Amino acid sequence: MRKRMAALLMTVLLIVQMTGCRKDTGGRDDYYAFINQPILSRIELEPTEAGWDWFGELQAAARNEMEETIRELANDRKTYEKGSSEQKIKDMYECVSDMDNRNETGLGPLQPHMDRIRNAASIEEYVEALARLRGQYGFSSILGGYSVMQDMADSGRYAVYMMYADTLIGKEYVEGEDTREYMEAYFAYVEDMLLEFGMTRQEAARSADSIEGLLRDICGSTLTAEQYQDPALIYNVYTEQKLQELYSNVDVRKLLELLRIDGQDRYIVIDVGQAEKINSLLVEENLQALKDYSTFALLNDVAEYGSAAYVKLYTDMQNALYGITESWDDEFVWMNLTQELLPWDFGKIYVKEHFSREDKEAVEEMIGLILEEYEEIIDRQDWMSLVTKERAVRKLRTMQVKIGYPDEWPAAGDMMQVTPVSEGGSLMSNLLAGIEVSIEDDLDRLGREVDRTEWDVTPQTVNAMYDPLNNEIIFPAAILQAPFYDSGSSQGANLGGIGFAIAHEVSHAFDSSGALYDEYGNYNVWWLEEELAAYEELSQSIVEYYEGYEVMGMPVDGELTLAENIADLGAMTCITSIIGDDREMLEDAFEQMAYNWADVTTESYALYLLKVDTHAPNKVRVNAVLSSCDAFYDVYRIWNWDDMYVAPEDRVGIWK
Repeated sequence: MRKRMAALLMTVLLIVQMTGCRKDTGGRDDYYAFINQPILSRIELEPTEAGWDWFGELQAAARNEMEETIRELANDRKTYEKGSSEQKIKDMYECVSDMDNRNETGLGPLQPHMDRIRNAASIEEYVEALARLRGQYGFSSILGGYSVMQDMADSGRYAVYMMYADTLIGKEYVEGEDTREYMEAYFAYVEDMLLEFGMTRQEAARSADSIEGLLRDICGSTLTAEQYQDPALIYNVYTEQKLQELYSNVDVRKLLELLRIDGQDRYIVIDVGQAEKINSLLVEENLQALKDYSTFALLNDVAEYGSAAYVKLYTDMQNALYGITESWDDEFVWMNLTQELLPWDFGKIYVKEHFSREDKEAVEEMIGLILEEYEEIIDRQDWMSLVTKERAVRKLRTMQVKIGYPDEWPAAGDMMQVTPVSEGGSLMSNLLAGIEVSIEDDLDRLGREVDRTEWDVTPQTVNAMYDPLNNEIIFPAAILQAPFYDSGSSQGANLGGIGFAIAHEVSHAFDSSGALYDEYGNYNVWWLEEELAAYEELSQSIVEYYEGYEVMGMPVDGELTLAENIADLGAMTCITSIIGDDREMLEDAFEQMAYNWADVTTESYALYLLKVDTHAPNKVRVNAVLSSCDAFYDVYRIWNWDDMYVAPEDRVGIWK
């Protein structure tokens, strides 16, 4: 990975040096390919990879560096202080890599919960078994799932969100027109998992059929991925009494007590239609099918932490779903799991090597420029009233910015302790100990004021995000790396790189979902009706515009990707407005933006992303955005006979 990273970064320099004068028809017909062909021609997916992009490349680089730490600790003979990051990492890796111990442990502390599910003689006993499992170890399947998050309508307090059921492979595959082979493969996997669990072939086949029947029934009443982005649909306030009416086949008071979330004045039901369907399924004639569903869901949830047999079944299924032809070797998987299970301990190590105060200050300065420019953009929108513009500007000026890593590390990281094999620990027991810490941390939030300075994103995460409930943008240290940000690059390139990413996240404050939250992070429709109507009209034009693009002969889902497309379009408006008429800077920005979205995927993974990813495919993200950017036409002399050309009246965007 490191050798490939070095080679690719050299390609960055070559592209920056060479593309300045290359304005042939290639760029006018397919700008993404024009910029990225040099690097795409160098990328060959490994048999273990579903795809490649710069996010994954940087994440792999961070992971490789953490692997060196694991190896050093695993091979030394030192004893570290109990509770130190070194002790936890050393002992966790031992638990992860000790396959004999994992095979012997099996489900470990989960076994009594599995037995309770399998032996339930009534719906009442079944629901109690699910509640006890979720209450102690956090796993849910049909019923009992919840999450403690900021209240959408009052973001200064926490609320309990009653989560939807586990839809396994997902509604998109269950109801897809072209996913039959994936469904067949998935339910062969279900059957194999149940066989490994101890069922006979006949029992496993019968159970797999009943699980599929329940799954199709549940998915038929489940919100779509697009609908889950709409707070008007997912913010449904219930009292305990109303919950009892919704779940008439369940003793709700007992359920809440076992989950340890009783006594709240409100519960938010995310998917009411699905909840109604679940309630209708909780009848005695469905008992065996329900038990089988929950059995498989639990096995599937813990398979990668279990015995070698479960790991192989789980890995083979994931590979088939994403078009991967070869599994990673054991050491890679063990290293990866160790990092996933101790994210904050590795985060502390990461920032010691990868956080420059100078780079942070440079990025902060760029954020200031971008926020100021958005004020100008908002001010020039003739469809917005003065009052609404003032509210929008206030939202910008109160936006919180988190860069690099937290000033105070989350307490949950220190609360998580690791018990080595020599003291009776196992991967499963340590996994569950970590989940218990997370549950206690969640429950402790109830009744106290939200601390908006807390981080829930680790510094080694290669991503950026906007949180509408905090009205904040977050840029972990790992995203502030080349090619997204490079102190040695031109200002135009950095504006097209990390600047575009920043402007994208800021724009989420005013996308189709984020625009419904006020400056305090409260779900509060603060727009006039005529403004909402104008916004909806502009949004619909974006939906239709993106649905004109195809990948593998399939149209982009304009509804699913709407919020991200609004953010991309707004980001390009912001960046080009900052640059103005400087053609050289604009060219640098366009090239860097396009380069950062270079990617290669298997066909299976591309299909998966088309169905579930709220982002448009990367090639579309580049070409669609630039084809709607007036400055792009000026720089590259795009004419109406070029494939990148879109008539001025058909160019889309909310924030122009």
